[in-house]
Amino acid sequence: MTAMPNRFADKMIGALLTLVILCSISPSQQESDYLIHVQSDLVLVNVTVRDKNGNFVQGLKPENFTILEDNKPQKVVSFDVENVDAVAPPDVTQVKPLPAAPSAPTPPVSPAQSTVAQFKDRRLIVLFFDLSAMEPDEIEHAVTSAERYVDAQMAPADLVSIVSLGSSLQVNQDFTTGRALLKKQLDQFSSGSGQGFEEGTTGTTEGTPDTAQPFTADDTEYNIFNTDRRLEALRSVAEKLSYVQQKKSLIYFSSGMDRTGIENESELRAAVNAAVRSNLAIYTMDMRGLQALVAGGEAQNASLRGATAYTGQATLNALNSNFTTQETLVTLASDTGGRAFLDSNDFSKIFKGVQQDTSTYYLLGYHSTNPARDGHYRRIVVKSTLPGVKIDYRRGYYAPADYRHSTKNDKERQLEEELASELPATDLPLYLGIAYFRLEGNKFFIPVSLVVPGSQIPFVRSSDRDKATLDVIGMVLDSGQHPLNRIRDTVTLAVNTSAEVQKKNVQYETGMSLLSGKYHLKFVVRENQTGRMGSFEPILMCPI
Repeated sequence: MTAMPNRFADKMIGALLTLVILCSISPSQQESDYLIHVQSDLVLVNVTVRDKNGNFVQGLKPENFTILEDNKPQKVVSFDVENVDAVAPPDVTQVKPLPAAPSAPTPPVSPAQSTVAQFKDRRLIVLFFDLSAMEPDEIEHAVTSAERYVDAQMAPADLVSIVSLGSSLQVNQDFTTGRALLKKQLDQFSSGSGQGFEEGTTGTTEGTPDTAQPFTADDTEYNIFNTDRRLEALRSVAEKLSYVQQKKSLIYFSSGMDRTGIENESELRAAVNAAVRSNLAIYTMDMRGLQALVAGGEAQNASLRGATAYTGQATLNALNSNFTTQETLVTLASDTGGRAFLDSNDFSKIFKGVQQDTSTYYLLGYHSTNPARDGHYRRIVVKSTLPGVKIDYRRGYYAPADYRHSTKNDKERQLEEELASELPATDLPLYLGIAYFRLEGNKFFIPVSLVVPGSQIPFVRSSDRDKATLDVIGMVLDSGQHPLNRIRDTVTLAVNTSAEVQKKNVQYETGMSLLSGKYHLKFVVRENQTGRMGSFEPILMCPI
């Protein structure tokens, strides 16, 4: 991973690994006679049962359903009926499940207990405006369609929230039934909101074969970052709604989302998994509408080269490019139980679809009989004892993955998330020491030493040596919280016997140059056998 630009510092000095004998440590550890680990994941499945006339079948009980996961029967442990059209709920000025939910993976119980009654027989809808990639006219169409829904289609049972992604992810309006509050927030979206993050294009260079595309700069790396950023925003919303058991619907307004190879697969899978675990269905809307692709290219693009404008290859490439940007929208919708609305100028269809899908449904929950945390896809089949009925439900989900079964991209994402987290990681003991030495004027050399107790590092035997690896990631922020320096390294330990290391400490050393000022440092270390992490955050003052 390349270092981030440093405006105030010299080039980062290379990292060293030194295995040193700092001190003998023999902590006395008392193990209890009994150790019980309890981990239970409730799988929720929304089931809609309709007769041959398309009417919802009322009055079903848990014994009327059979759930199979990978062809193995599962026991229904929770059962509920959600009927948002049964009663006319009172108006709710505002409830706050989005801000109340913490960023930690395991949410507290108290917010769910305090708001569970407010969500019963409610249709929970999140309007997500991706302002970072839409053109001004597309933003206007998205806002206009939402305003028409609020004015004419919004039902008494609808609790609606507004979320937007521009330069940052914002909760513009938490869940409410107040039309005035929603309209007020929608009116604040200007046609220029959040611009500057739209997709670039992957271009060609001089001397390359004719590709039926105008020459543009290669923005591949930028697009990878941009797509990850948008998927991470969707995942964040899903995680903050995870403690609300009722079905939630997120309407995602965008102008497509382009993936570059497999680089975005990890974040896409994380977003889908978070939505599935949170019982959140994503409905995607392509605000470009029905497009007319001009054979010779649009006016805002450079002229085509070669004869492709006359052979049809240019039009074919434009169609393929448009399909690629819609593929991710389809994946997000289909894998989370939602629907994708593409190639249509009737933007009201998506609101009708959400209301139809969430009017009345059965909410079934079960604990999987498969305890493996391997991250594999598990197929769900729901059957009913009633003959001749049509059953709609989510067809599967990805099982949780422990560290051993995580992919390389997932492991890298875990490090990045821990580096950005406001909460410290304490599973792996970590000690950090820093100092400063004046080089010249107001320039200082900063040595950094990270120490991990050898007793906390699990080794595995390979050939005739004991081996272990440690991942190190760190960042230096100035007083304005702007990133200056970045460190990313993987340390490999290979010793004849790990018994000696277990009694000592392992020290990792690096250094950097900084100017006078106040700095915030954060370092994260992970051992790669079990995935335990530890972090350390000191404040450094370099004198004037």
